[in-house]
Amino acid sequence: MKKIILIAFIALFAFTGSAQKTKKVTLGKVDNLTAEVVPNGKGKKLLLQVKNGSEVETLDVKSVADNNLNPKEFIMKSFSVNEAKFYVLTWKEQITTQTKLKKEVADITESQIWNIETSTLLLGNTQKSIYIKETQFLDKNKTASHEVEKKRNEGFEFILNNDGSVVLKTKTQENHYKFNFETGRYEPSKAVVTAKSNTKKKR
Repeated sequence: MKKIILIAFIALFAFTGSAQKTKKVTLGKVDNLTAEVVPNGKGKKLLLQVKNGSEVETLDVKSVADNNLNPKEFIMKSFSVNEAKFYVLTWKEQITTQTKLKKEVADITESQIWNIETSTLLLGNTQKSIYIKETQFLDKNKTASHEVEKKRNEGFEFILNNDGSVVLKTKTQENHYKFNFETGRYEPSKAVVTAKSNTKKKR
């Protein structure tokens, strides 16, 4: 009887572990798009599932080799540039790295613009605000120390305007981008051709 109970317990544990490994999290749905976080070996992937009739195309948004992919405040919405329809994805993450002497907490904001018709990432931006708390020794023998706290920012703030143009800015710098229909990419405003052309992918 004990052997039967033990075997049943092991089977239940194995099933639970398998279910956890295959678990996916749906972040949002817009039109025919579904954003999901799925297991990827020992890591995770953020994917876009694009449904066209009975077919589903998968687009890789972000992949990490560990479990540090936990998007928060995920937003996915469409917008138009002339007659072209694009999608913007934004989300936040927090990653903590800690040793005996140092702790870093990074608040990350990710922003991406996708052209689903061509399965293309048009523009990606990562902004970080990093808080650091570190123990620093005051002598070579490490007999005295004090705590040092500081903050630093990395990357640009992402701003999507109503006309589909983008501003990437810091306190000292501001860059403007518009979609160029000739190249099918976002480019600095001065280099942009605004006449609409065919942006569809050849299949």
